[in-house]
Amino acid sequence: MLKIANLRVEIYDLFQQNKFFFDNEERYAAYYTSMYLLQDTTESLMNHRNNDFSSEPLTAYIEFWGVMQALIIQQDSIAELYKAVTATEMKKRNPASSWLSLRELRNICAGHPAKKDRPNKTPVSRTFMSRQFGKYSAITYEQWQDDNIKSRPIMEKISHPSVNLGELIDRYADEAVIELTEVLESMKNNGLK
Repeated sequence: MLKIANLRVEIYDLFQQNKFFFDNEERYAAYYTSMYLLQDTTESLMNHRNNDFSSEPLTAYIEFWGVMQALIIQQDSIAELYKAVTATEMKKRNPASSWLSLRELRNICAGHPAKKDRPNKTPVSRTFMSRQFGKYSAITYEQWQDDNIKSRPIMEKISHPSVNLGELIDRYADEAVIELTEVLESMKNNGLK
């Protein structure tokens, strides 16, 4: 996250020195909105990571959802910043990317059985975030997955996957740094020094 914060400052400083985009109101607004959201989410995520999740279960539960939402807002602001500066969309992500894995984890932990993005034959699963889910080093959730075996007891269809959220965030941050570096390089290549 620190690299994201540092790149954001470099982009901001370069922009301020050159008054980039003042001739295009929409790109200018997208730039500034993205930069504010990027700063707020990055600083908040760094601060929370230093403190980890509360030992008070109800507070930790709200913190978890705040962290997950902040990550999505950060990703969206990076994509908007990329588009504002380069006038192009970011490249499609590899399905195995940490960027997409964070989004998928958020959706899984929400517990919704929606299958809009999955083939009809994919089993329905439901998840539940307990109040004692862990820390950044190991987030655990409960998952029930229908295996279409009616004789199998429900308790055998329940698992407790664990994810090292801190490691996943670190890998995502490395991917985000690549995108922000491209933003900075695009600004420099367009005559901004």
